[in-house]
Amino acid sequence: MLELNGQYSARKYTAEIMNAIIKGKKVEHSAVVLFFTLQFLGNTEEGNLKYKSSVQRRLFLDNKKGPVFKPSKAQKLALSVAKINDELILEVSKNYKFIGIINVEEVQKKWRKLKGVLQESFTDLQTVIGDFDWQMQTENIQKIYRNDVFYNFFFSNFFYQEFNTEKSLEHKKILNNSIHNLDIPIIEKKTITQQDLLFQNITISTSAELDTQNELFPLEKMNVFLGSLLGTKGSKHSLDFKYDGFYKVKPRIGLITEGHLVYTFRIKDIYTKTTTINFNLEKDE
Repeated sequence: MLELNGQYSARKYTAEIMNAIIKGKKVEHSAVVLFFTLQFLGNTEEGNLKYKSSVQRRLFLDNKKGPVFKPSKAQKLALSVAKINDELILEVSKNYKFIGIINVEEVQKKWRKLKGVLQESFTDLQTVIGDFDWQMQTENIQKIYRNDVFYNFFFSNFFYQEFNTEKSLEHKKILNNSIHNLDIPIIEKKTITQQDLLFQNITISTSAELDTQNELFPLEKMNVFLGSLLGTKGSKHSLDFKYDGFYKVKPRIGLITEGHLVYTFRIKDIYTKTTTINFNLEKDE
């Protein structure tokens, strides 16, 4: 059983989130790097954990993973909207599973202020603004954060759980915007695959399979999206899914020092989307 670090010191992380989408011969890339700190604040009244996430800087990366110093209009817009997430108070279970954000009203207030600026500066963003208005509604906001691809991976949900050599830890998850704008349910599995003699450094590998029996699996919507790409009906295409990642963990001090995940959804030669997430703890003392 792995114990979680309960120190109150702020720890520095860097993270990269990258997407590559192929539609026929068209290729789209997007990548961002985050520099942030995470600080344990104590417990909630319900006995869960509170963390403060503070983003110091965000940068877009080009296709060669170099920084983009002259962002496009769309990138500038994305960076502006992302600022509402600069200071978040996060609620996390004792197993280190992300539950949601605590400072909802503060985030909503930041969005309302930014919305006014955007409406004055851009006259062609009504659809985008409408989407964010929906996301920032109280009944929707927690779902948006809870299913975020980065939080889904970063908060690993394996502390204080029994690892078994005969069976993997299994958790159900939702991968947000996995195929186009569709959310796909999966069953994730975690196993200790490497450890040293003193159990000071271990590697936990993670894999997953599609949760096709889940009532949230969007088969009908996926077929509609496929039809829009094909232009014709009646052709059958299977969905290939690959999911492979790992965490580097120091059990003696209860910290994850590194994480890497790559997963791909592929529909024959029609559509492929690959998401890659990396994070590193800058200092582990």
